[in-house]
Amino acid sequence: MSEILDENANNSVGPAPRAGRKEGLPKRKQTHLECFDYSDCDVVFFVTLCSYDKQQYFTRKEITKIIIDEIDFRVACAREVTVFAYCVMPDHAHLLLKLKEEYGKSLRNWVAAFKRYTARAIGEQFDVRPLWQKNFYEHVARKQESLEKIARYIVDNPVRKGLVDDWQKYPYSKIDFREL
Repeated sequence: MSEILDENANNSVGPAPRAGRKEGLPKRKQTHLECFDYSDCDVVFFVTLCSYDKQQYFTRKEITKIIIDEIDFRVACAREVTVFAYCVMPDHAHLLLKLKEEYGKSLRNWVAAFKRYTARAIGEQFDVRPLWQKNFYEHVARKQESLEKIARYIVDNPVRKGLVDDWQKYPYSKIDFREL
């Protein structure tokens, strides 16, 4: 599964570099796949969203609850996505998801809306601004990859980081085996 992380490092999705960029600033790498349909509802995405400046905002259970409640809302009520697994770590969140046909927009649109809502809610309640880094990382799961293996990799993140000894003891992760 380490190859997934290595690929994630090269799959940043964010705005294109601006014209007139100041001297000395690094050029933002545009690494999402060219000519790929990010609105394809048959594709499963492994998404990583990082907090701004890697701040450990998500150690506060009230903040993490807002993020998880929004994931659950977008699955059950808005019916925008199917989420196979997620894990909210102290400074980032992983999701394994697929867009629903009814959503009709791209992954970038979904992530932007999710980040916008959670940032506004958390900003208003806890005065945390900014909440998220500007871009996000995604990996397009290939047909031959096991979704269960990727999902277990996601929920095992707190175990690898030494936060718990069993992923099921970590309150901010979930696998929906019915969907795998």
